[in-house]
Amino acid sequence: MIINILSLGKFKENQKYKSIFEYYRKRIKFKTFLVELKTHNTNKKKELEKKEILKFLKNHDHENVFVLDKSGKNLSSLSFADFLNNKINSGCRKLSFIIGSEEGLDNFFKDSFLTISFGNQTWPHLLVRVMLIEQIYRGLEIIKNSRYHK
Repeated sequence: MIINILSLGKFKENQKYKSIFEYYRKRIKFKTFLVELKTHNTNKKKELEKKEILKFLKNHDHENVFVLDKSGKNLSSLSFADFLNNKINSGCRKLSFIIGSEEGLDNFFKDSFLTISFGNQTWPHLLVRVMLIEQIYRGLEIIKNSRYHK
């Protein structure tokens, strides 16, 4: 399986978040990619960012695309592990998670794809990348019944 994390904006070269993200990414046995998409600074920001994301998802199975947003379904780590396990067991080849920019995502994404949440708080979008990759790693470790989650 391939796991894509689509996120608007970029990590700065020596940013601490980036090193933590890479630490977890390297520990995941599946090919895991961070796809950093261009952000725009115009009054049509969300519309242009929507086009960037949709261009990447052009040939993607929409049942395997998930949006992160505070209004989404709040999953525990165990529930997230079950979710990952179901995707693995169903033969999912590509799983993609979408993280918006600091201004969020166009409502099209929340209306078109399953939306999951890391709680009602607002998190910096760069930190959400780290939280997501850690939860993917944790979920896979739960599936393996390792001691990481205990």
